[in-house]
Order: sequence, then C-alpha cells, then structure tokens
Amino acid sequence: MVNEAAARTVDIATALSSLGLVSVIGVVVDVFGLPFKSSRSWCITFTLKDTDFGNGHVWDGLKIKYFKDDASHLPPVRVGDVILLRNITITKFNARPLGVAPDETNIPWAIFRPEPPSSDIPPICGPLSFEPSYSEKSYALSLIDKSSNFKSFRNTSNEKTGPPTMHSVKSVISAPQSDANRKFSLIKDVKEKTFRDLTGEVVKIFSNESEKVTLYLTDYTTNEELHNYTIDTNTAREGDEYAYLPRSKKQWPGPAGRMTLQITLWDPHACFAREHLKEGSIVRLRNVHIKRSRIEGSPLEGAMHCDRHNPDEMNIRLIDAENDERGRELLRRRKEYWESDPRKRKAEETEKTSSRSKRNKNNQRKPVTAKREGGQTTLSSSVAKKYETSKTIQAINPSITCMSLEDILDSGYHENVSPNQIEYRLPFQNVCYRATVRVVDFFPPKLEEFAVPDDSEHELRPDAGVDETHNSHNSGRSIRWQWRFCLLVESVPPPPRGKPRERMKLFVSGADAEYLLKLDAADLRKDDLKLAQLKEKVFHLWGNLEERKKATIEGSSNPQALRPLSSVPFTCCIKEYGVRCSHEKSTDDKIDDGTGCSHETCFGWERRFAMFSTTIHA
Repeated sequence: MVNEAAARTVDIATALSSLGLVSVIGVVVDVFGLPFKSSRSWCITFTLKDTDFGNGHVWDGLKIKYFKDDASHLPPVRVGDVILLRNITITKFNARPLGVAPDETNIPWAIFRPEPPSSDIPPICGPLSFEPSYSEKSYALSLIDKSSNFKSFRNTSNEKTGPPTMHSVKSVISAPQSDANRKFSLIKDVKEKTFRDLTGEVVKIFSNESEKVTLYLTDYTTNEELHNYTIDTNTAREGDEYAYLPRSKKQWPGPAGRMTLQITLWDPHACFAREHLKEGSIVRLRNVHIKRSRIEGSPLEGAMHCDRHNPDEMNIRLIDAENDERGRELLRRRKEYWESDPRKRKAEETEKTSSRSKRNKNNQRKPVTAKREGGQTTLSSSVAKKYETSKTIQAINPSITCMSLEDILDSGYHENVSPNQIEYRLPFQNVCYRATVRVVDFFPPKLEEFAVPDDSEHELRPDAGVDETHNSHNSGRSIRWQWRFCLLVESVPPPPRGKPRERMKLFVSGADAEYLLKLDAADLRKDDLKLAQLKEKVFHLWGNLEERKKATIEGSSNPQALRPLSSVPFTCCIKEYGVRCSHEKSTDDKIDDGTGCSHETCFGWERRFAMFSTTIHA
C-alpha cells in the first residue's frame, strides 16, 4: 500500500504555474517514443492535458518524465489514457515547466483506460498497489468522457507515433523560404544568410542544462569560413560559442581543419537532440539558418529555431547511413579522411610512444611498489572511507564529472581575449557544476529563520532578520513563506598540500530548497512540527554542526557538544549566477564606468552560487 500523504491535486494549468510537489490527473496526449535507459535508470516521457483537446497541438500541456530503476515499474501509458500521478515534482527545465518522478521515490500512478468505457474496470496502478479515492476516480472518468471524441490530439500534419525517423518525413516547408534558398548542401558550399538542409555526423553535443543545445556537425568537406580545429590542441569551444571559456577539456575528436559547423538548436529540436543524439550519430537537418555571430570576423555557424507556424514540426532526423545515398557518400568521405590525414597518424604515433614510455617507467617502479604495497592498501582504504559521500543526499546528472571548489572559484576562467585580441573579464558566468562538498557553517544561525515571508524585496542579509520583515506585513493578510538560507561549504577531498583551501557560500532558496528538503516552507517560529522535520533533514547535511554552533554561541564547555564535526561529504549541483552589487554608487562622473559602482574593479555585479537539483532522501 502507499502510505505517503498525497500532495494537493491541481489542474494542469495550475501545475504549469507551480513549483514543488503536486498531484495531477490528465489525459495522455503525447508519448515520446518507447521507454529508454539513461545512465542509471529507465525513463518514459509523456504529455498531459485536461482541456483544449481539439486545438491541434500538445506543447501547451504538462510534460512528465517518470524515472525508475526497473522498467516494469514505469506507467505503461498510451495516447488517450487518463493517468493519476501523486506527489510529482514540478520544476523548471529550459525555462519550461516539467513534472519529474525521480527513480529514488515511489510516485504512485493509476491509469484509466477509455476502452471498455466502464467504471467497473479497475485502473492499472503502480509501482505499488493503492486505491484511488472516489473523487479521483470520478474526475478521471469525466476526462475520459470529454476526450473520447478525439481520435488524435494533433493536427494531421503534426501526427507522430514515436521519435521521428527518415521514414516519417513529410514534405512540410518549415519557413517561408524558396526551394532555391533552402535546399540540400554540403558544408563546403554553405553561405551566410541562407537556409540549407545538411547531412552529417555529430562530432560533439553540449546541452549544459540550458534552453538550447550546441551541436558540432561535419560532413568531411572543407569550408574556409568555418572555425579551424586542430588535432594536437583543443580548440573546441565546448558549448561556448563566443570563446568565453578558455579552459581545455579533451582533445578535439573530429576532423582537423575547417570541416565542422557549430549549430545551435532551440526547442523542439533541442529536446529531441538531448534524448536521441550522441557523438557519432548520422543525422539530417532541415532548414538550418547559416549565419555569423555578432562578433566581427567570427566564423560561419548554424541555428535551428522553432517554426512559429508549425511549432511541433521536427527538423532533425536520425538516418541509416548505409541505406541512404547521401549517408553512403558521407561514410565514404569519412573513411578517406581518417585513412589519409597525416596529422591523425602523427597523433596516434605520439600517443603510442607515450604509452610505451609510461609502461617502461611503471615496470621499473614495480619492485618499489611491491615493498610498499601492504601499507598503501591500508592508507587508501582509510582515505576512501574518510571521503565517502552520503548515499542519502543525491544530485542529478551523475555522469557529469565533479569539480573542486578551488577550480570553480578560480577567477582565471573569467579572463578572456576576444577574436580581436581585446582582453576583458567577466563578472560571472551562467554555468552549472557538480561538486563534492562538506558543510562547515550555515546562515542564519537559527533554524527558525530558515523560512521568510515571500517578499521579492526581502534579501538574505545579516541586517534583515525574519522579525523585521514579518512585522512589515499586515496581521490580517495571508502570508506565504519560502525557504531562504545559506551554507558555507568546502571541497572534499581537500586540495594538495601547499594550495589554499577555498570555501564557498552556497545559497539555497525557493523551489530549489523545496526540492532539497521535500518540505513546504512555513513560519518556523509557530510551526513546531515543521521545525522538527527541518532539524531531521538538515542533520543529514551537516551532522552535529548545529549542536557545536549553539554550544560555541552559549560558551558551553560540554565536551560532547564540542566533539569533532561529524558532517558527511555529499555531491550536489551548483549554479553560478550574478546579482547587482551592493557597493555605494559613484558620484564622480570621471570614474563612472556605466555601472554606477564606486569600486574600480567592479562591473556592477556580484558573483554568487546556489544549490539546485539536489535531494535529501530521508
């Protein structure tokens, strides 16, 4: 049986404007292909609506992503089903609402089938057995009745039963471009301010949790107006179209020279790319806008936007290259390139020489290693146990490599040189990271102050306490509360000896805090139950830190209270962003740089970090 109390049931329109836990009932108007296996769990994606079934499109519904380790626990939804989902998390993904059922939590679902139309047929329930309430059943049956007259929820031109393939391509022109201005082209022939169809191989793909996807496409033909990539050095602008990020990641995996076109994809094309494309995919792209960025002298690039006249039209198709004429030509050019490129052979020879050298050095060191082997095993085991991360706290995207706080805070990443050799520094970057950290302090010092009235003008700062803000509200007015607190964290493991250990202020607020705590905010000075629940939750974040902090403030000499900090390291997601600086405004026009700030090195913005997409499963 399902014992968890269900969150409030809301209609789809309310869910689309909400954040946090809700329960919904809706008609399945779209199923995005078959369930697929992600890095660690199975996922099925579908869309729900409860009104406007006949408007011919599904993008105005609520998209749901349901994750489960066992594929048999996924809801076996079909278009036309009515489904009840309890306690799904509404979050924002690419600035759009998304309902998420994480694999670590049993999210109850019940499917009501329109055939046969009888209320005596029980719904299909999972992943655990439960009985929907009378009101839930009644509403589900009413939705079946309302939607039963619609054989399809899309216009005929938009109809699809799964992920698009080349066999389902329809001759629908996505933009008012003439055939002469939007036709198939090799990359070597593309020109600025045109629309072209391309067939190529995906060299790299980057999404970076943003509203777009950056694709690097090659068809092994050369265009002198493209960016010049080299094999021996990494000049790939990994998701960074304006070369803002100078750091190197990996050796460029694609062909050297000017053979690769960077293409920016926007939804719905970006959504398809995230779920279906990978390095090495052979694809056909329709209606690619060939252009340049606003930076003078920049290379050609491509863009694929949503078609306003046909918003569901998908212009990306995976193709079977062996059974496609242009695909076979692409494979032939690829084979010729990798067989003939002397720089690749040189790189391979260098790599083999380096590998042999390393093996020889390792063989020479084997006797020494053998003598120390016993002691080293004990040390490694001890260190591994010390830095073992919490299993209770989990973050999304486990495939993303964690970065140390020292690397994240390194201001050298903000120093840049434009293509015109102009040096400049960015005050902040809108970038997301994963890091393993340990909490060493928190603010405000009292847990009762972790929730504040929902006031856009109230900011987390030492001189603005909860009482001050609370008193500014009328006593007769209903106050909505939201989480707002800050964690001071440090990297785990620490940096090597001789390097300073950095600490980071990590802000946690709003929907991100609800996702972390799985608790709705309330007036913690009055709600003792919610305060007790919060204490249990944050104990998993910082162990006995609160006890030590309280003992220090009160001047206690109790050895139990002052014992070593017991906080366990955990992995979390961190997003970098900027807020307006709090410095005094400049009154001297001569030093005013346009930001109005009196600090010479300030750009008017303050760099900040916040936790997101991290959950305490306790």
